Amino acid sequence: MKNHLGLCMILLSLLLLTGCLPVNGAEIDYIPAAVSVSLSADTTAAPTEPTRSEPTEALRKPTEPEPETERPDVGLSGTAMQISCDSIVSADNPELFVSVCFPRVDLTGAPEGRICALTMELDGTSVWENKEFRLLPGTIESVPVTVSFARYQADSTVKLTATLHYQDETLTQEANVELQNVPDEVYAARSGDKLPYLIQVVRNQNVVIVYGKDSAGNYTMPVRSWLCSTGRATPYGNYKLGRKQEWGLLFGGVWGQYVCDITGDILFHSVPYTSPQKNCLEAEEYNKLGTAASMGCVRLTAESAKWIYDYCPAGTPISIVDLDALSMPRPELQPIDTEDPRAGWDPTDPDAANPWRKTD
Repeated sequence: MKNHLGLCMILLSLLLLTGCLPVNGAEIDYIPAAVSVSLSADTTAAPTEPTRSEPTEALRKPTEPEPETERPDVGLSGTAMQISCDSIVSADNPELFVSVCFPRVDLTGAPEGRICALTMELDGTSVWENKEFRLLPGTIESVPVTVSFARYQADSTVKLTATLHYQDETLTQEANVELQNVPDEVYAARSGDKLPYLIQVVRNQNVVIVYGKDSAGNYTMPVRSWLCSTGRATPYGNYKLGRKQEWGLLFGGVWGQYVCDITGDILFHSVPYTSPQKNCLEAEEYNKLGTAASMGCVRLTAESAKWIYDYCPAGTPISIVDLDALSMPRPELQPIDTEDPRAGWDPTDPDAANPWRKTD
């Protein structure tokens, strides 16, 4: 009996400990089977595994250096070009030697050098070209350039231009070269060629170009270019220079200096003067040079008209044409300030009394 009582007490204690009996009159809840199973299972807790976080990308892989980005070809940036040449060439020794040096070249992205084009020009005319020029630091290119001389051409200066071309970039250097020849008056006085020049009037562009003879005796060598003013009555065709007058009376009661006949009433002459005096220039008409402004004559500066008067004998061929392009660069006009007290003089007139010539 005592044994049964002890067993009952143990069971009661277990029920109280597990919460299966109500305490303080609480109602009994039925335990769901699933909970019952869990409660009857072995409640010994397994050792807790330490929490492990996932390794980051940086920790999972060893750090690798970023690949180097290929630096682009910087073109002609950082490139220096120098040119040197003979400063004087002559008709007897017309070959010009030009040295082109590249002391500094940035070859980023192109250590083997760059293939460029190197060109030479004299007064805008191409005279030499190398399209396969390899550009490297310290490269020196020696260029022989033969200068063409007209048989009748006075001393003059030409501009030598060296240009390096790479893709869409250019690098340019310039130098002046003196062309040493004999003066115009010597040519004009030479026996054996009485007509050393041809005068071309480009009517639609209001420019006059003078050509000398090449070695074959043809008028192919442009030696002078001037602005002029033509008019609606300026004829087209070939003519010969006629008689000359230092001053000539023109239509409208005005006067011209250094008048030379072309054909009929069409003349070469200076810009008009109100009287045959060098301080009576119509300055407004001077400022129209390079445009059509005459009644048909070919107006020029006093200097240009005098050059024809002095160096082109009667019979000199004249060609009046219309052209789309000129064989020489178009000259630029330096207009006169009509309010200037010197405005009555042509600034180009070589007369020693010309106030424009005074520099004090």
